[in-house]
Amino acid sequence: MKISVITVCLNSEQTIEKTIKSVLSQKYLNYEYIVIDGGSSDNTLKIIKKYQKFLKTVVSTRDKGIFDAINKGIELAEGDIISIIHSDDIYYNNEVFDNVLFHFKSNLNLDCLIGTTIINKYNSNKIIRKYNPKIFKNWMLYLGFSPPHPSSFIKKKIYDDCGMYKIDYKIAGDFEFFLRIILKNKISFKILDKNFVIMKSGGKSSKSFISYIISTKEILKSFRENEIYTNLFLVLLRFPLKLIQMILK
Repeated sequence: MKISVITVCLNSEQTIEKTIKSVLSQKYLNYEYIVIDGGSSDNTLKIIKKYQKFLKTVVSTRDKGIFDAINKGIELAEGDIISIIHSDDIYYNNEVFDNVLFHFKSNLNLDCLIGTTIINKYNSNKIIRKYNPKIFKNWMLYLGFSPPHPSSFIKKKIYDDCGMYKIDYKIAGDFEFFLRIILKNKISFKILDKNFVIMKSGGKSSKSFISYIISTKEILKSFRENEIYTNLFLVLLRFPLKLIQMILK
Protein backbone atom coordinates (compact mmCIF):
# COMPACT_ATOMS: atom_id res chain seq x y z
CA MET A 1 0.00 0.00 0.00
CA LYS A 2 1.23 3.48 -0.88
CA ILE A 3 0.60 6.61 1.19
CA SER A 4 0.14 9.93 -0.58
CA VAL A 5 1.26 12.75 1.71
CA ILE A 6 -0.05 16.22 0.89
CA THR A 7 1.26 19.46 2.38
CA VAL A 8 -0.37 22.78 1.56
CA CYS A 9 1.50 25.95 2.40
CA LEU A 10 1.66 29.70 1.94
CA ASN A 11 4.54 31.87 3.16
CA SER A 12 5.64 29.12 5.53
CA GLU A 13 9.40 29.73 5.60
CA GLN A 14 9.48 29.45 9.40
CA THR A 15 7.96 25.96 9.57
CA ILE A 16 7.95 24.16 6.21
CA GLU A 17 11.38 22.56 6.61
CA LYS A 18 10.40 20.81 9.86
CA THR A 19 7.29 19.47 8.17
CA ILE A 20 9.25 18.13 5.19
CA LYS A 21 11.89 16.53 7.42
CA SER A 22 9.20 14.80 9.50
CA VAL A 23 7.82 13.22 6.33
CA LEU A 24 11.23 12.21 4.97
CA SER A 25 12.20 10.66 8.32
CA GLN A 26 9.49 7.98 8.13
CA LYS A 27 10.77 4.41 8.20
CA TYR A 28 8.02 3.22 5.88
CA LEU A 29 9.25 4.22 2.42
CA ASN A 30 6.33 3.40 0.13
CA TYR A 31 4.94 6.92 -0.01
CA GLU A 32 4.81 9.88 -2.36
CA TYR A 33 5.04 13.48 -1.24
CA ILE A 34 3.04 16.27 -2.89
CA VAL A 35 3.47 19.93 -1.91
CA ILE A 36 0.87 22.51 -2.94
CA ASP A 37 2.04 26.09 -2.47
CA GLY A 38 -0.41 28.97 -2.72
CA GLY A 39 2.07 31.33 -4.37
CA SER A 40 4.43 32.15 -1.52
CA SER A 41 6.35 35.45 -1.66
CA ASP A 42 8.89 34.57 1.06
CA ASN A 43 11.57 31.85 1.07
CA THR A 44 9.13 28.93 1.25
CA LEU A 45 9.76 27.75 -2.33
CA LYS A 46 13.52 28.12 -1.94
CA ILE A 47 13.39 25.80 1.09
CA ILE A 48 11.14 23.32 -0.73
CA LYS A 49 13.57 23.18 -3.68
CA LYS A 50 16.30 21.91 -1.34
CA TYR A 51 14.26 18.69 -1.06
CA GLN A 52 12.99 18.60 -4.65
CA LYS A 53 14.46 15.17 -5.42
CA PHE A 54 12.45 13.61 -2.59
CA LEU A 55 9.14 15.11 -3.71
CA LYS A 56 6.81 13.70 -6.33
CA THR A 57 5.23 17.03 -7.23
CA VAL A 58 5.48 20.69 -6.25
CA VAL A 59 2.73 23.01 -7.43
CA SER A 60 2.91 26.76 -6.80
CA THR A 61 -0.13 28.69 -7.92
CA ARG A 62 -2.88 30.81 -6.46
CA ASP A 63 -5.83 28.87 -5.10
CA LYS A 64 -9.31 29.55 -3.74
CA GLY A 65 -8.42 28.69 -0.17
CA ILE A 66 -6.99 25.85 1.87
CA PHE A 67 -9.58 23.26 0.84
CA ASP A 68 -9.08 24.05 -2.84
CA ALA A 69 -5.34 23.53 -2.33
CA ILE A 70 -5.93 20.19 -0.57
CA ASN A 71 -8.18 19.06 -3.42
CA LYS A 72 -5.43 19.86 -5.93
CA GLY A 73 -3.12 17.55 -4.00
CA ILE A 74 -5.70 14.76 -3.84
CA GLU A 75 -6.25 14.99 -7.60
CA LEU A 76 -2.52 14.42 -8.13
CA ALA A 77 -2.29 11.58 -5.60
CA GLU A 78 -1.73 8.03 -6.83
CA GLY A 79 -1.47 6.33 -3.44
CA ASP A 80 -3.99 4.10 -1.67
CA ILE A 81 -4.14 6.24 1.49
CA ILE A 82 -4.17 10.03 1.84
CA SER A 83 -2.45 11.92 4.66
CA ILE A 84 -2.77 15.70 4.83
CA ILE A 85 -0.09 17.38 6.93
CA HIS A 86 0.03 21.17 6.93
CA SER A 87 3.16 23.28 6.82
CA ASP A 88 3.22 23.99 10.56
CA ASP A 89 2.57 20.38 11.58
CA ILE A 90 4.94 17.44 12.00
CA TYR A 91 4.49 13.70 12.44
CA TYR A 92 4.88 12.59 16.04
CA ASN A 93 7.76 10.22 15.27
CA ASN A 94 9.31 8.25 12.40
CA GLU A 95 7.08 5.21 12.94
CA VAL A 96 3.72 6.81 12.19
CA PHE A 97 3.44 5.35 8.68
CA ASP A 98 4.43 1.89 9.97
CA ASN A 99 1.66 2.03 12.58
CA VAL A 100 -0.89 3.22 10.05
CA LEU A 101 -0.08 0.55 7.48
CA PHE A 102 -0.23 -2.21 10.09
CA HIS A 103 -3.89 -1.42 10.74
CA PHE A 104 -4.86 -0.99 7.10
CA LYS A 105 -3.17 -4.26 6.14
CA SER A 106 -4.79 -6.03 9.09
CA ASN A 107 -8.26 -4.93 7.95
CA LEU A 108 -8.59 -4.46 4.20
CA ASN A 109 -12.15 -3.12 4.64
CA LEU A 110 -10.93 -0.22 6.77
CA ASP A 111 -11.62 3.16 5.12
CA CYS A 112 -10.11 5.56 7.64
CA LEU A 113 -7.73 5.40 10.59
CA ILE A 114 -7.76 8.24 13.13
CA GLY A 115 -5.07 8.87 15.74
CA THR A 116 -4.29 11.59 18.28
CA THR A 117 -3.17 15.13 17.46
CA ILE A 118 -1.03 16.92 20.03
CA ILE A 119 -1.62 20.69 20.00
CA ASN A 120 1.29 22.75 21.31
CA LYS A 121 1.31 26.40 22.28
CA TYR A 122 2.50 28.57 19.41
CA ASN A 123 6.31 29.14 19.58
CA SER A 124 6.52 26.61 22.40
CA ASN A 125 6.55 22.87 23.01
CA LYS A 126 4.06 23.20 25.85
CA ILE A 127 1.02 20.97 25.26
CA ILE A 128 -2.24 22.89 25.54
CA ARG A 129 -4.56 20.19 24.24
CA LYS A 130 -4.41 16.50 23.45
CA TYR A 131 -6.93 15.98 20.66
CA ASN A 132 -7.51 12.30 21.39
CA PRO A 133 -10.22 10.68 19.26
CA LYS A 134 -10.86 7.87 21.76
CA ILE A 135 -13.74 9.89 23.26
CA PHE A 136 -15.31 10.40 19.84
CA LYS A 137 -18.69 8.83 19.08
CA ASN A 138 -20.71 9.38 15.92
CA TRP A 139 -23.39 11.35 17.81
CA MET A 140 -20.79 14.01 18.71
CA LEU A 141 -20.89 15.23 15.13
CA TYR A 142 -24.36 16.57 15.92
CA LEU A 143 -22.62 18.83 18.46
CA GLY A 144 -20.19 20.11 15.84
CA PHE A 145 -17.39 17.96 17.29
CA SER A 146 -15.35 15.87 14.86
CA PRO A 147 -12.26 13.65 15.13
CA PRO A 148 -8.83 15.25 14.60
CA HIS A 149 -8.42 15.85 10.88
CA PRO A 150 -4.58 16.17 10.90
CA SER A 151 -4.21 12.64 12.31
CA SER A 152 -6.68 11.03 9.89
CA PHE A 153 -5.45 8.65 7.21
CA ILE A 154 -8.17 8.14 4.62
CA LYS A 155 -8.30 5.82 1.64
CA LYS A 156 -8.19 7.58 -1.72
CA LYS A 157 -11.25 5.54 -2.68
CA ILE A 158 -13.34 7.48 -0.14
CA TYR A 159 -12.54 10.76 -1.88
CA ASP A 160 -13.35 9.15 -5.23
CA ASP A 161 -16.69 7.81 -3.96
CA CYS A 162 -17.85 10.56 -1.59
CA GLY A 163 -16.27 13.65 -3.12
CA MET A 164 -13.54 15.96 -1.91
CA TYR A 165 -13.57 19.06 0.30
CA LYS A 166 -16.03 21.85 -0.50
CA ILE A 167 -14.06 24.95 -1.43
CA ASP A 168 -16.72 27.45 -0.39
CA TYR A 169 -15.92 26.64 3.26
CA LYS A 170 -13.25 28.82 4.88
CA ILE A 171 -12.79 26.92 8.15
CA ALA A 172 -15.13 23.94 8.62
CA GLY A 173 -14.54 22.14 5.33
CA ASP A 174 -12.92 19.25 7.20
CA PHE A 175 -15.93 19.02 9.53
CA GLU A 176 -18.32 18.93 6.57
CA PHE A 177 -16.22 16.17 5.02
CA PHE A 178 -16.34 14.07 8.21
CA LEU A 179 -20.09 14.65 8.49
CA ARG A 180 -20.54 13.50 4.91
CA ILE A 181 -18.40 10.37 5.10
CA ILE A 182 -19.29 9.22 8.64
CA LEU A 183 -22.97 10.06 9.12
CA LYS A 184 -24.16 10.15 5.51
CA ASN A 185 -21.99 7.52 3.81
CA LYS A 186 -21.23 5.45 6.92
CA ILE A 187 -17.64 4.57 6.08
CA SER A 188 -15.64 2.10 8.13
CA PHE A 189 -13.22 3.90 10.45
CA LYS A 190 -11.07 2.99 13.42
CA ILE A 191 -10.02 5.12 16.37
CA LEU A 192 -6.48 4.55 17.60
CA ASP A 193 -5.15 5.86 20.92
CA LYS A 194 -1.78 6.71 19.43
CA ASN A 195 -0.05 10.02 18.74
CA PHE A 196 0.25 10.74 15.02
CA VAL A 197 0.72 14.50 14.58
CA ILE A 198 1.97 17.52 16.52
CA MET A 199 0.48 20.85 15.48
CA LYS A 200 0.78 24.42 16.72
CA SER A 201 -2.17 26.31 18.14
CA GLY A 202 -3.52 29.23 16.17
CA GLY A 203 -5.24 27.45 13.30
CA LYS A 204 -7.98 29.21 11.34
CA SER A 205 -10.74 27.82 13.55
CA SER A 206 -9.17 29.14 16.77
CA LYS A 207 -7.59 32.47 15.85
CA SER A 208 -10.34 34.80 17.01
CA PHE A 209 -13.92 35.18 18.13
CA ILE A 210 -14.82 35.96 14.51
CA SER A 211 -13.34 32.61 13.49
CA TYR A 212 -15.56 30.85 16.02
CA ILE A 213 -18.61 32.58 14.56
CA ILE A 214 -17.61 31.63 11.00
CA SER A 215 -16.90 28.01 11.93
CA THR A 216 -20.23 27.74 13.79
CA LYS A 217 -22.13 29.10 10.80
CA GLU A 218 -20.30 26.72 8.47
CA ILE A 219 -20.99 23.72 10.72
CA LEU A 220 -24.71 24.52 10.66
CA LYS A 221 -24.48 24.97 6.89
CA SER A 222 -22.86 21.54 6.52
CA PHE A 223 -25.85 19.90 8.25
CA ARG A 224 -28.30 21.69 5.96
CA GLU A 225 -26.38 20.72 2.84
CA ASN A 226 -26.23 17.08 3.90
CA GLU A 227 -29.88 17.12 5.01
CA ILE A 228 -29.04 16.08 8.57
CA TYR A 229 -30.70 17.80 11.53
CA THR A 230 -28.97 19.66 14.33
CA ASN A 231 -29.42 23.09 15.90
CA LEU A 232 -27.35 25.99 17.22
CA PHE A 233 -27.63 24.93 20.86
CA LEU A 234 -26.27 21.46 20.12
CA VAL A 235 -23.42 22.81 17.98
CA LEU A 236 -22.30 25.19 20.74
CA LEU A 237 -21.83 22.19 23.03
CA ARG A 238 -18.60 21.40 21.17
CA PHE A 239 -16.80 24.03 23.25
CA PRO A 240 -17.23 22.21 26.60
CA LEU A 241 -15.91 19.05 24.92
CA LYS A 242 -12.79 20.92 23.78
CA LEU A 243 -12.38 22.38 27.27
CA ILE A 244 -12.48 18.89 28.78
CA GLN A 245 -9.67 17.83 26.43
CA MET A 246 -7.57 20.82 27.51
CA ILE A 247 -8.10 19.95 31.18
CA LEU A 248 -7.35 16.25 30.73
CA LYS A 249 -4.26 16.71 28.54
